[in-house]
Amino acid sequence: MRKKAGLILISGLLAGVLTGQPSTPSALANDSQSQTDSAETMTLFEPTELYDDRYQQVGMIAPQQVHVLQTSSIRRGHGEGYRVPRYLISTWMGKAWIVPDNALRGKEEPMDTYIELSHEETLYNDPGLLSPKGKIGKQTIKAIASWDKRYKIATPEGEGWIAPNWAAVGVKLVQTDVQLTVPTRLFRFPYQDAGAGVNPQPMQVTAVWRDWYRADSWLGPVWFRLHELDAADADHRMEVGLRYYYLDGNQTRFRASVRLGPKWRDTGETIPVGFAVFFYNEKGKRIGSSSGATVRLKGGEATPVELTVDRDVQMFAYATVQVGMFHDQPISKIQPDDPMAIADDAANHDLRLGSIQVRRDGMFSIVTGQYASKLAGERHVKAELSFLNADGKTIAKAPLELAFDTSYPGNGFLQPFEAVVPEDVSTYVSVTLKVLDVR
Repeated sequence: MRKKAGLILISGLLAGVLTGQPSTPSALANDSQSQTDSAETMTLFEPTELYDDRYQQVGMIAPQQVHVLQTSSIRRGHGEGYRVPRYLISTWMGKAWIVPDNALRGKEEPMDTYIELSHEETLYNDPGLLSPKGKIGKQTIKAIASWDKRYKIATPEGEGWIAPNWAAVGVKLVQTDVQLTVPTRLFRFPYQDAGAGVNPQPMQVTAVWRDWYRADSWLGPVWFRLHELDAADADHRMEVGLRYYYLDGNQTRFRASVRLGPKWRDTGETIPVGFAVFFYNEKGKRIGSSSGATVRLKGGEATPVELTVDRDVQMFAYATVQVGMFHDQPISKIQPDDPMAIADDAANHDLRLGSIQVRRDGMFSIVTGQYASKLAGERHVKAELSFLNADGKTIAKAPLELAFDTSYPGNGFLQPFEAVVPEDVSTYVSVTLKVLDVR
């Protein structure tokens, strides 16, 4: 159990970078990274070694909850090895460092969601994974609590804990039809190719996760996406693959691949395209945008391109492509004749929205529109869009950030916006705007 617990902690804290690394005993190299102050608690599930500042073992600490004073990392293993987190805690012997193999930060938190398991998992009685109670096969299960990357689930035999290496957390069960317009690949599980596909046809969808759809087929349950790569623009002019990335200081660097959308692949032309990528978290909040790039695309060929985001977006859940130039022609999303009727009733009457459109992509609704202000100059607006049904009840809310730079002329000059909602708001009847902050 000790080796497995170590893997779980490392992969949870380092976003999966060390998944599969053996947690074998080794000397701790004197190679630490910068320390950050912390006020978190951590629960140790097994006896854990204590180290001094020279990384010499000075004792052991029994399973218990401890307070983390500082967080850092050290290098472990042979050669260059690999980095693992280390924590400074208070003990009866004074302050000491720990590099726990089986520990969780924070505490158990309630949740109400579904998880799609890709493989058989061991079921445990406890979050420390010390008392196995059986196995649970590949299926969709109800999660009622989480603690870091471990989940308490409800089964016919009672509650238990699992620590899946890879699972789709946050699956939503639905009953809807999705029309496929091009030949589409099928997957046994998101990113696990089934080696089969379907022609354009309606698909009866039973679940969604991020930008994936699940449907029943002659192969059993299968998953598919409306775009083969990881992100596409609203008109499907192009697709961008975002599977390979790494953190370089405070920047996330993507080794992306791009190609034309399906309807442009048979033209035989080489098409210049200028684009950028927006990144969102599970709640629809934009967490970053990439540098712009210009590429020349032809047919179905994939072209490599380097993209940079000036922040850590490694945990992004969804991405959209913003095409600014296609075939040497600028792409404008502005509709000057559309009414700008949406305003905050309480304040900020100078700010107005309009030309709202919604498209679906898996569990997400992508909302586009335009905004304008009578006021000139630089400011940043944080707002919230509420989507209402015919009864005036709120279906969902979307975070919205609007930026006006120093050159903004005011006088109702139109600019485009995009927001993402992790709900289906395609049946909305009206939209309201609430301004939360202006700077």
